[in-house]
Amino acid sequence: MARPKKKKEQEEKKINENKVELAKTIAQQSQKIARSYASIENTFAKAFRWVSAWFDKILFNQRYAKEVALILAIILYVATNSTDSLSISRQPAYTNTYTDQPVTAEVNSAVYEVTGLPESVTVYLMGDLSDIQMADSQATQKVVADLNGLGEGTHQVDLKVSIISSRITSVVNPSSAVITISKKQSQEFQIGYDFINTKDMDSVYALSEPEFEKDSVLVRASDATIRSISIVKALIDVSNVTGDFTVEAPLVAYDQQGNRMDVDIVPDKIKTTVKVTRPEKDVPISIVPIGEVPNNKAISRYSLDHQAVTIYGPQEVLDQINGIDIQVPVSSFTSSPQVLSMPINLPSGVRKKSVSVVSITIELADKVEKVIEDIPIQWKNNTQNYKLTLDENEPQTVNVTVSGAQEVLDTEDGSAISVYIDLADVTQTGTIELPLHVSGGNKLATYTLDKQTIKINVTK
Repeated sequence: MARPKKKKEQEEKKINENKVELAKTIAQQSQKIARSYASIENTFAKAFRWVSAWFDKILFNQRYAKEVALILAIILYVATNSTDSLSISRQPAYTNTYTDQPVTAEVNSAVYEVTGLPESVTVYLMGDLSDIQMADSQATQKVVADLNGLGEGTHQVDLKVSIISSRITSVVNPSSAVITISKKQSQEFQIGYDFINTKDMDSVYALSEPEFEKDSVLVRASDATIRSISIVKALIDVSNVTGDFTVEAPLVAYDQQGNRMDVDIVPDKIKTTVKVTRPEKDVPISIVPIGEVPNNKAISRYSLDHQAVTIYGPQEVLDQINGIDIQVPVSSFTSSPQVLSMPINLPSGVRKKSVSVVSITIELADKVEKVIEDIPIQWKNNTQNYKLTLDENEPQTVNVTVSGAQEVLDTEDGSAISVYIDLADVTQTGTIELPLHVSGGNKLATYTLDKQTIKINVTK
């Protein structure tokens, strides 16, 4: 046991000796490195002092003052321009957006029709500010679809910005479109018309049917487009017209929904002549009482500050008008005379009148009655051509009671009284009972029947 222990002590002693030897070696190397750094530091310090002394002699020596100033100016110029160039090179790109930019197709439009192309797109331009400002001065960016070399059929084409600086990057949204190219056909269409800007024409004037230089025009478009055309119209501008005129009216095609269509019309304008007239008619004014005058009174007479009014409109409308009635509510009349102002309403189709308001003076009197006997019964609105007879128990005539002021009844002889059966709503045959209607010639009187209904026989 003693021998192994001795051997172990020898090995530990040897290890300790190696450690001491390694420590001595490291210490020696550290001293060498420290001496080397000190030597280098002394060398740089001497060199710096020498250069500094030399620079001071040169910089502050009057003999070299001009040369030193020139060198410093050159260094400053180079440094300044290098900084500017670096700033420019690092300037960020400028972006501008252009909305609703029109799109055009580069195609022979006389031969082919293109559908599916968007009317407008959004364009983004990126580049230096000066280049973008130059592009802004063009107002719109021309976006084109190059269809050269494409034939009939459906194609997907790119949309690109043309006439643009190579220093600018452009992006189009949408960047492409699916279009259809069709060969154009020709077909004749009759010409219709629309008068436009009628609000800028005095309403007293009436326009005649226009006369065209020719009755039809030629329309060129694809077969599908031609089949969707509903009408071709001449748009006739009537702003401020006061007499006959001749104009070159533009022609426009419309589909069945009234939308304008982009087609070729040959010619695209038509010589048009329109006659302008000023139809007018003087018609009397009368009043129609609405309601019933209280206290057993009635209107005996009235007067107007305007006995007639001049109306303007198409001649066919004026021919149907023989007078204008003013409805007067009378249920609040309690004394006589009554003075009031009432507006004159235009009949349908009349465009203008000479008087807008009329002053009315109304006089009242006691209401009396008068019976007009044996007024014959008539038929109206027998549109179905029925065979009509009164029931065997029904009378052929009826009596009519007329109410009003004595002055009014003195002029009533019954010649203008009509008693009738209205057949407008009759849709079946057989014996049916219908109401009787009565009308009279004097608007200041009231007409009533002693019999309200009557039975009739209806056969085909």
